[in-house]
Amino acid sequence: MGDKPTYFVFDDVLRDKSLRKYFDLCVKDVQEGIARLSRTRAKAGYPSWPCFRVEGKEFLVSAVLEYYLYDLHCNGFISESAEAFTEKMRAICGWQWDVDRVLRKWIERVVINPFFCDASDSEYEHKWVLNPEDPGYTLTDEQLKFACYIAVCFTKYGHSFDKSFTKEIFDLVTALGSKLPAKIKKNGSGSLPKEIAECKTEEFSCIANDAFATIKISVKNESEESYSKILDYLCNLLEFGFSHSYAIEFKGQNKIYLPIKKLPKKGVNQLFANAILYPKLHDKIERYARLAMKEFEWYLNLDGEYSAMPGSFAVFALGLYNEKYHKLVCDYLSLCDGEHQSIQGEFVLTYIEKFGFTEKGLELYKLCGSNIQELPKKLIARYNKFVAQR
Repeated sequence: MGDKPTYFVFDDVLRDKSLRKYFDLCVKDVQEGIARLSRTRAKAGYPSWPCFRVEGKEFLVSAVLEYYLYDLHCNGFISESAEAFTEKMRAICGWQWDVDRVLRKWIERVVINPFFCDASDSEYEHKWVLNPEDPGYTLTDEQLKFACYIAVCFTKYGHSFDKSFTKEIFDLVTALGSKLPAKIKKNGSGSLPKEIAECKTEEFSCIANDAFATIKISVKNESEESYSKILDYLCNLLEFGFSHSYAIEFKGQNKIYLPIKKLPKKGVNQLFANAILYPKLHDKIERYARLAMKEFEWYLNLDGEYSAMPGSFAVFALGLYNEKYHKLVCDYLSLCDGEHQSIQGEFVLTYIEKFGFTEKGLELYKLCGSNIQELPKKLIARYNKFVAQR
């Protein structure tokens, strides 16, 4: 390593109180929306990190969030203030790394370490149980509320695997005697406006819970109007900022599925098998697919070999209906995570069985082959036969 870094971390202000005025200026800039993200000056032996600059001094972005939460604890913790500042920080630097790490550390320091011990022998899986020794104090309702806010954030902004941390936090808060997780599980976090979270008529019902990233849809009367409004609801929900990974739980009267043999017969399959029956809704189905398609995101209630990126069934429905959706299918096959998803191979097989190795079919075959662990053997055999006959 070279000389000491030029930037300041949170521990520095604990050692040197004179730094507080600079951290306070950083906090003020963030709250007023004038903070500007920079990078620490390059120095031998030290990487460059995101920072704020005040009077020529550099303060790591994560250190400013740590400082603000620490200062709140010293002066009376208010969840609404902590939430508002966290949201401003997320808007400036994103969720990953600088914000999510600080919030994980907050849960460990404030919720876990004083009150729980790990009864598991596993290095990777925890089994938190209450400490037999009383720490001598309890967490305030405001602190427990902020813990639940963090739990929802990990579902809303994190990766699909972060959902387990959401459950872990809720379990911890419940173990401490709070009823807030139970309320959130039933009604969501409260940050989704009711007109976005719910849409109910005599014909159908849609309810979303942002805390667990679930969307429950029930259709009582199969009609074009019902599915039109359901698709509008889904698009509005995603445009509002709902979790990129989520579960769709669907119940309808018409028990049909997309004609792809190895697709799971789940509700989301049934939903788009029904919606595709109405040609006037195809543009809305494509709109949903475009909004839903996000690399490394998933339908949370589909596991293992059935893992699927959100939007998959909408794309499959349109792709099999008409070749005019070729661009959408190409975009999908290029975007989906071929390391952890394989059902796109079954779609391409069904597509080739219907349309053949046309110019478009060959393009889909090659795109799929370049973004999947292993193509279906039947699809490979069909391609080899096609090449041999040319």
